[in-house]
Amino acid sequence: METTPVSYNTAITGSNKKLVNKDDFLKILVTQLKYQNPLDPQKPEEFLTQLSQMTQVEQLQNITSSLENIKKSMEQSNISQWISAVNKKMLVDDTVMSKGDELYLKPGGDFDEIQLTKKSLSTGQTETITIKKGEPLVYTHEGDDPVMISVSAKKDNKLVECRSLLYRVISGVNIEQEKPILVAVNGDTYSLEKVKEIK
Repeated sequence: METTPVSYNTAITGSNKKLVNKDDFLKILVTQLKYQNPLDPQKPEEFLTQLSQMTQVEQLQNITSSLENIKKSMEQSNISQWISAVNKKMLVDDTVMSKGDELYLKPGGDFDEIQLTKKSLSTGQTETITIKKGEPLVYTHEGDDPVMISVSAKKDNKLVECRSLLYRVISGVNIEQEKPILVAVNGDTYSLEKVKEIK
């Protein structure tokens, strides 16, 4: 009678793809001992080698289980960490402001005034706010309607460089593919790569 040997790869590439666990390994070992040739029994060294292999399999399974538990606890602690960021502010490179967002103005040199232009995203109406030299260089948006902002600074009626830093309020956190996505008040979302700072 001809037999076809089954390789390890063939055994695990079937539709179930179930690996042998320590209980299966023990059953195979007991069956092997039960049906061994009495005229040519297994040598004690071979038996000890198989027992040693069984112990190694069990230890590897225990290590794998421990690593899975550590991973789960780290994921839960990571989610808790990001939930604590709600109501803080994130520095992002954007031009949209919603309620509570802060814009810090950074003129490149001397200036007489800074003009902050706000355009309503729902109505399209524009409003310009003038900030004179000596006034606080921060604007907090208090309106419920999100606005698009642009900034310019002047010295002696000539334009001068003016940068701005936009800090948006974090109103929520979404977890997508185990990565946090921060949500602004108006629903805009930012992946961590787009967030420069949280305060």
